[in-house]
Amino acid sequence: MTSIISICNLALASIGKDSINALSEPTVEARACNRFFAPARDALLQAYPWRFAGRTRSLAEIENDRPGEWAYAYDRPVDCLAIRGIRSALDVTGDASVGGVFSGGASTSAGGHAYDAEGGMIYCNVSPAYLNFTERLIDPTKYPPLFVDALSWHLAVRLAMPLTRDPQVRADALQLANSMQALAQTADANEAWNGTDDQDGLTGGRANG
Repeated sequence: MTSIISICNLALASIGKDSINALSEPTVEARACNRFFAPARDALLQAYPWRFAGRTRSLAEIENDRPGEWAYAYDRPVDCLAIRGIRSALDVTGDASVGGVFSGGASTSAGGHAYDAEGGMIYCNVSPAYLNFTERLIDPTKYPPLFVDALSWHLAVRLAMPLTRDPQVRADALQLANSMQALAQTADANEAWNGTDDQDGLTGGRANG
């Protein structure tokens, strides 16, 4: 099962360093992983609208300090890394899960209503409003395999200089990090369903029946 430690050890192995058993270990490797893991994770999550990290959640309305510009103001969720769009109640489809969170994906990430985000607040002209966003997903068991590889290489980039002092090691890790991120993004994009293949399959099945 994927864990923070397993991802850290992939990164450490990629730059030729010893593995760790816990982030609390009194070793330079553990201290570096403890320092850089969360920033590397959040940066990679924010860099692309990953489907597995997409969420749609109803927003809590707060006092509007820009009434001349926007009709409503809402509190930005603390786990929102990147805003993908604003939805109205009519736009949101699917069944609500615990905490009022809906499944992310193409049905809730495309299009939307005009908005502005500033200082932990979100402004729009929709009420009630639903935010489609990239969540700060901290559970590594939810990460697809290619994302795990990409994250481990991006972590390796951050670990390279503190642990090896070798610019070439960092440069090589960065090249592989970018390549793995591109592969992960392509795989994530291919998760979208447009109905073409299934429809063709059904049509073919009827034709051959």
